[in-house]
Amino acid sequence: MTGPTDYDAIAARYAAGIDQRPYNALYERPATVALLPEVAGRDVLDAGCGSGWYADWLARRGARVVAVDRSASMVALAGERLGARCRVIQGDVSDLRDVFPDQAFDVILSSLVLHYLDDLAQTFHEWARILRPGGTLVFSTHHPVREGTQLDPGYLRRELIEENWGWLGETMRYFRRPLRDLTEPLAAAGFVIERIGEPDPSEAMRASDPKGFERLSRLPGFIFFRARKLTA
Repeated sequence: MTGPTDYDAIAARYAAGIDQRPYNALYERPATVALLPEVAGRDVLDAGCGSGWYADWLARRGARVVAVDRSASMVALAGERLGARCRVIQGDVSDLRDVFPDQAFDVILSSLVLHYLDDLAQTFHEWARILRPGGTLVFSTHHPVREGTQLDPGYLRRELIEENWGWLGETMRYFRRPLRDLTEPLAAAGFVIERIGEPDPSEAMRASDPKGFERLSRLPGFIFFRARKLTA
């Protein structure tokens, strides 16, 4: 394995299916949105915007949105979706020093991005830099013990793993890491964790995807965080 999946080659296929996929539309997105503060009139960064669903949602609720993604193909798709309503740029969410000044945002939202990143300490420190004091960080990522995850050589060992995503027809590569590899660098960067979510699947999920509902009723697919940047 050479590293986490590069989305440039699969961006069009991913964007064509992700908005209808129950795991995302009926499970991950409602849980992430539920953690967000009021966004109207606030400066919000969509860190790892993909094809732009969250940036679109935020802009429709009155946020001033900047969307950033490493994949040029995803940036192009997001730009088509968002038009002039949001600024969409290509960039590394872990290093935005040449793009944004300190304390540029009130809220950072990052959906299903962190499991593709190697150095979370760098990422969280960068997000602390560009958040204003008291600002909010909301993110989702793969749960450390999601169904199908192999725990050899052990839960506490971070590892790059491969997983076949049948709905996408692609073998994906991402990091599986223990919970402490999220919480410790988050605290070290100056964040206080306000909530950690492991939601039950909804009745809408049961109706749309009964097998997925049963799986998510036993093991969470994702884990959700809301954290606040310390004011001092």
